[in-house]
Amino acid sequence: MRDSRWFIAILWPVVLTVPYFPGIPRPFLGGLAWRQELTFAILLVVTSAFLIREQRNSITTKALSLRSSSLLISAGLFALWIAASTLWASNPYSAAHYAFTWGAYLLFFLLMRSVAASPRALRASFYALGFVVWLLSISCLIEWLGGAALTDHSVRTTVKPLFRGFSGFSEVMAVTIPIFGALCLTSKKSRVATLCAATALVAWLVTLQAAQRAPILGAGAGLLLLGIGILVLRECRPRSLRRAGLLLSGLVLVAVAQLAVFAPMKGEKSTAFNRLQTTSLSEANTRIRLLYWGVGWEMFRAHPLLGVGANNYEAAFPAAREQFSARHSRSALVGMNEQLLTQYAHNEYVQILAELGLVGFLLFSVFCVLLTRTLWQALRRARRPLAALGAGAGLLAFAVSSAASAFSFRWFGSGLVFFFAAAIVSHCAEIGRESPQLAEKAAPTFGRLASAAALSFAILMFFGASTQATNSVLHAWAQSSNSPAQADNLYRHALRFNRFDASSHFDYGFLLYQQKRYPEAIHHLRYAVANGLNTSTHYAVLAAAQAEDGDLAASEQTLADASRAYPRSVFLLVRHAAALVRNGRVDEADKKFAAALAIHEYSASGWYRLINFDIDAALEAAQKDPSLAIPGELEPQAAVFVVLKENERRLNIPTNTGWRGRIRTVAN
Repeated sequence: MRDSRWFIAILWPVVLTVPYFPGIPRPFLGGLAWRQELTFAILLVVTSAFLIREQRNSITTKALSLRSSSLLISAGLFALWIAASTLWASNPYSAAHYAFTWGAYLLFFLLMRSVAASPRALRASFYALGFVVWLLSISCLIEWLGGAALTDHSVRTTVKPLFRGFSGFSEVMAVTIPIFGALCLTSKKSRVATLCAATALVAWLVTLQAAQRAPILGAGAGLLLLGIGILVLRECRPRSLRRAGLLLSGLVLVAVAQLAVFAPMKGEKSTAFNRLQTTSLSEANTRIRLLYWGVGWEMFRAHPLLGVGANNYEAAFPAAREQFSARHSRSALVGMNEQLLTQYAHNEYVQILAELGLVGFLLFSVFCVLLTRTLWQALRRARRPLAALGAGAGLLAFAVSSAASAFSFRWFGSGLVFFFAAAIVSHCAEIGRESPQLAEKAAPTFGRLASAAALSFAILMFFGASTQATNSVLHAWAQSSNSPAQADNLYRHALRFNRFDASSHFDYGFLLYQQKRYPEAIHHLRYAVANGLNTSTHYAVLAAAQAEDGDLAASEQTLADASRAYPRSVFLLVRHAAALVRNGRVDEADKKFAAALAIHEYSASGWYRLINFDIDAALEAAQKDPSLAIPGELEPQAAVFVVLKENERRLNIPTNTGWRGRIRTVAN
């Protein structure tokens, strides 16, 4: 309690655990990010308050006294550029949110530099991080042993596992592997070395079990750098070659056990090694990433200097995908992934280039270069260079994973682990100097101003995360409500707390559409489509609401926009053709339908009958003619339900034989 550094040192790893706590309602889409941000904001508020209290009784300040360095300045300039992008981003809220995220990262970096100045506090931080690694790893193993995904039971639909198959989890584990591996090799005490080795091995095991290729490759790169550094740099020799041999043997045995024992035991086919072996340009996941990267490049081509705005990749996606489709009209990538939301580019570097332009990418590159230079200085000057090498290897693991991961700095826990490792490297680069920066004391006035600024930032972050939390919980309650009136009330309250949440807008808009309140529904659906919820199905819902409202021209225009973004979507082409017919533009409709037939005649004919004559006619026609697709075979399946709902109103189908009952027919 007398030293504020201990509070943040021991409790920051708790942030890594809170996304997995059960019992907190969340909506079907998203709703997890605020948990980490709110928890970290609370830690920042308390730590900043402790700092201010300490400075009342001291003429100098111990914390936040780090002299401005080139590394900190470069990261600060990058954060400021992120904040500046709110001026030109189509969704300023998303850009501001990301700016606050980077502000929190930098404040955490400064605090951890201060923690590193106290060996006991830093040691406690490692113990806390190790405990969290074990807690999450054991939970992942329980999920594997149980043979079923652990969930928090806060949504009614089938969800992905909390641990296995989740890159946000395995990316954090991948960064910690070389850190604890290096601590094992440099520790004086055998007991501590054993604990660190066991922590590195269990983190390696669950990284393999998560079966996410980017974190696995990242962990492999980090371990390779650690091994090369030990062999090449004399200063990085381990305390015991026997210990190094045992650690290497353990890593190999864990990998072999996962491949030859654990995976066959559960009859798993999609193992980490199988996924790595099947990686190729013809694989669907690889091709989808190539599509995302190509669309990101189109954003950069359209906005080379400024970018589209931080965290605005998903909002700018339809226009950029349209440009990509026009430029690569013969590419098979154009016809992929119309049914899944695209929140990230699955490559942090491509996303930075697309969102922040050449200026932002250069600022980020300068930060990375200076961080690399700091690592080199740490290896040459530090008293314990092997610990610095382990932290640097963790940074490399993060960097490699970020090249194909959807998380990276976008997942708050991953960013915290990155800046924890960066703080260790930065500290090791300073402690070998005669006049270390951390030994210098800042002027009392500067220290108080810095602490006050940190407290103000933390309070703002706390209130921002609290509004997100309230919005998310109310949104989840609205989705699970069986009363339309209650759901309506919950959605309205959710949007009062966060009127920028596209998911809340869409779900509320769809509820209004079902209640035939079309003008209100269109307002919310249009906002959602313009701010990231822009799959072919989302466009179709907006077009249906506009058509029901009597604005056939607006409905046709929405479908035209969607068809340009997804020019090989058979569903959208046929649906657009139907809208053109309803607007009296028969010749254009014939061309659209002909284009759909040319892409996939089997599906196009099935969609034609479902859209224009409803499900009974579609099923009857398919039974008579095997060359026609039945509704249950049409993709995307979510669009089938949208069409059924629209047909119920357009064709005046009685409620007792309406779309809810007919969905079961489609499924059968």
